[in-house]
Formats: sequence, structure tokens, C-alpha cells
Amino acid sequence: MIEENFNNPMKSILPIYKEFSNEILKHPKKYYEDFKLVEEAVANSTARYKGQPIDFHYQPMFFDSTDIQRFENLVSTFSSILKKVIQEYLKNPVFRSYFNFPSLMEELILIDPGYAMPFPVARFDLFYSYNDDFMFCELNTDGTSGMNESNPIEKAVLSSQILKVLQKKYRISYFELFLPWIEELLGCYAEYSNSLLTKPNIAIMDWEGVATIEEFKVFQQMLMRRGCRTVICDPRDLKYKNKKLYFLDTPIDLIYRRSLTFEMCERAAEVGDVLDAYADGNVCMVGPFRSHVIHNKRIFSILHDKTKTSFLSAEEQVFIEQHIPFTKELSDPDTEMQVRTSKDDYILKPMDRYAAKGVFVGIDHSQEEWERIIDSIQKKDSYLVQQFIEPPTIPCITFRDEKPILEEYKYITGLFVYNGRFHGLYTRAGTSNVIASMTGCRIMPNLYVRKV
Repeated sequence: MIEENFNNPMKSILPIYKEFSNEILKHPKKYYEDFKLVEEAVANSTARYKGQPIDFHYQPMFFDSTDIQRFENLVSTFSSILKKVIQEYLKNPVFRSYFNFPSLMEELILIDPGYAMPFPVARFDLFYSYNDDFMFCELNTDGTSGMNESNPIEKAVLSSQILKVLQKKYRISYFELFLPWIEELLGCYAEYSNSLLTKPNIAIMDWEGVATIEEFKVFQQMLMRRGCRTVICDPRDLKYKNKKLYFLDTPIDLIYRRSLTFEMCERAAEVGDVLDAYADGNVCMVGPFRSHVIHNKRIFSILHDKTKTSFLSAEEQVFIEQHIPFTKELSDPDTEMQVRTSKDDYILKPMDRYAAKGVFVGIDHSQEEWERIIDSIQKKDSYLVQQFIEPPTIPCITFRDEKPILEEYKYITGLFVYNGRFHGLYTRAGTSNVIASMTGCRIMPNLYVRKV
């Protein structure tokens, strides 16, 4: 039965998945107790969302050196493409017009942040089946999060009894996400300031009441241990005077921005001091507003239009064709008709939202419901239509009535990218075609395995 549940795409690391499942199924009581201890460790960790412990899978995702090499290569290639896209946006008004951003957003994007990398932190979400046939789902380059959902869970699982058994045969580790990003963050500031100030005053900036506050606290503690005075603040709490940005009486040298660009623009009247300081070059803001060029979901539609991307090489165009799903704006009449009549082939996404808000998958709806959805969103929102990619699945050990069972879960893999380089992973798994927190998915630990 175990063998039947593991299909060919999993063969590159098949042994450890089978060993994990077989060991638990042989000793169900022992490992249910082990799972409960891991669950308690996660509950007592910083892995919280909206004040509640993160839902997680006891079973990890395992990755080997072949996978890591593949991730490094695809991140390098795609980052190069995306940097070219942003550069073209900055210098070419015609290309800029394809994005149709509001005037304020465009003005903010054009401001030089004082360092070279236009998207210092990103998460590239993709459907990955342990081969070269991966497909990107979307890009998170503006307010990228998830570090604190992955690392505490991975540490808890690494201390489990089942991992101790596997560690007799494998070297197993997790991907540290916090410390490498802190190095990159401070590196951006060093490039901006061109000075010897190595311990800037830092503001971690997002709106009051956001769900990711625990992650901010972890970064704050680590930065303060580095000697950087660090505050967590709402953009509205920062004041600009005498060419310096302040939080209360603390001058701010560096902002780690987590508030999203479209929200900053929508609430510009409330955050004028921050925007003015950035425009004047009197505060280092990481990430820069120009990251929004590739964060906006319209980017996939533009990448697929060769008449708009002649600045990309033939090899880069092939990469796009192979790994980015067909995407167009729903407002195109021919596209709309095609989507109406072939609903199972498509998914609808708003251009500038997050956490799967407003996403509709054709296969999940009746024809009548689908028609009604299209009619309703056309009246009020800008939407994209994207080719529906069936999410990959993985056999996953879960516990039901204290007994382990092997169930199929759909999953999506996120690659953390710091300054254009791969640094770690974030995996969500669930039973829905939309794999997001709002659809009841769980976080899976991501572990790197090598033979002893």
C-alpha cells in the first residue's frame, strides 16, 4: 500500500518518505505520542497566526541536493529575468504603460532606493513535483512573509522521535531563514548609506493589528542582539522633521517595510511623512516600492506577451513558456468568452490582493456559478485569467482518532529568495485547489536530507 501511494515524480527521494511512513505505521501509539509532543512544542513557539498556533503537518517535505541545485538554478534564471523587467519599467515609458499603475504608485516605483537590488526579499511560489516540470503560481516580492511559520515548526519536528530514527541513516537539517535575511537587510543599508554605521536604528513597519506580529518580534529580538535599536511600528506613527524620520524620539535610519505598496498608496494621506522621507532619500527602505512591478499579478500576463518583452533573450522566453502558466487580463473580450466556455481550464485572480482573497477555480464551480462569478467581478474589479495547473500531491501521514493514516494532500512550494539567491523553503498543503490559509491548509516542515 505504501508503495502504491508514491508515484514516479517522487522517486528522487522516495526512500526517506517510505521509511518515515513505514516506521510510523509499525508503531502507531509511539508516534501519536511523539506527534502530540511536537504539537505542544509548536504551540509554545513563536509560530502563531492571528494569535493562534500555526496548523502544521507532522510529516516533513524532504529535499535532497538535486532539488536544491534545481532551486538555485531556477531562482538565478528567473531573478535575472525579473531584474530586466524592472529595469525596462524604469527606463521605458511605453513598457511602463502596460502595467497601468496609479500615478502615485508609479512615482514611488521610479524613486531610487539607494541600493541596486529592486526586490531584496521575495518568495517564488510554484508547483514542484521533484522534476524539471515545475510551474510558477505567483510571486511575493512586496511584504514577503512566512519565515516564522516555517522555522519554528521545522525545529520542533527535528527534535521528534521519528526524526531521531531517520537520522541514523541521514543527515537532516532545516533552512535557516531569519539570520541570512538580517545579513541581506543590513547589507542593503550599507550600500545605501555608504558609511561605517553598522548598527542603524531600524523600524519594522506594517499596519497595527496585522496577523504576522510574532514574526516581527523575532526579527526585532535578533536585530537588537546585533546592537541595532529596533522598533515595530505602524506607518502612521513615523514623523518626518528636519530631514529625518522619527518614531517618537528615535531617529529611524532603516525601514524594513512589510506594509504593501497598494495599501500605502490607498492610504497615502495617512502616511505622507514616510513617503516624503523616502522620496527625499532620507531613509533607507527595504523593500523598495519598485518591487511591486513584479509583485502585481499582471506580471505573468506581460511576460507571456513577446511583443512587450523583446528585451528578453530567446532562452529567457523559453523559460517563461515552459514554467509560467498562460495568463491574460479578463477584460479582453476573446479571453472572456474562452474562459466562460472552458471553465475547468482556468482560474481567476485579482491583480493586486493576497492570501488567495477573491481567487476562483473553474473546476470548483458549476457552469451557472462560474458565469455568475465572471459577471460579478467584471463590474468592480481588475482580474486576470490564468491556466489552471493541477497542484501536485504527496502521500502524507496524518492522525485520525489517534491512529496514523496515509492521505493524499495537494501542496505548493515557496522558495525564499534573498537578493536574487535561493535561501530556503515554505510549503503549504491542503485538500483544496486553492492552497492558502483561508482554505484550511497546513504548513509542512521543509528539511534537507543527505545520506550519512
